[in-house]
Amino acid sequence: MPAMIDTLSDPVVLFALVLAFVLGFMIRGSGRSTLSPDRMTKEEVAEAVGRVTVSRWMDIDAEIDARRKIAAIRLLRETTGLGLKESKEAIEARMASRGMTRH
Repeated sequence: MPAMIDTLSDPVVLFALVLAFVLGFMIRGSGRSTLSPDRMTKEEVAEAVGRVTVSRWMDIDAEIDARRKIAAIRLLRETTGLGLKESKEAIEARMASRGMTRH
């Protein structure tokens, strides 16, 4: 057992173990899906949407006015980090509040 402890305390061995761990973590990933973040509560969604700047809303509204709903959703996702479903619902709510139909 002491020989194994001496081996594990060798700096080269420790470096190799740490490197293997880091590479394994990078290859496997952190365990989170990269497609969409975890579901957020309505309060969290409202908070995220509330942090959008006026100038960004102008960009989003321009996409909505041009009937480019997908582009508006993309801009909102980039700005807030919301998931696809939450962003789509927020854009549709914005469209409804502006008297636009959902298409």
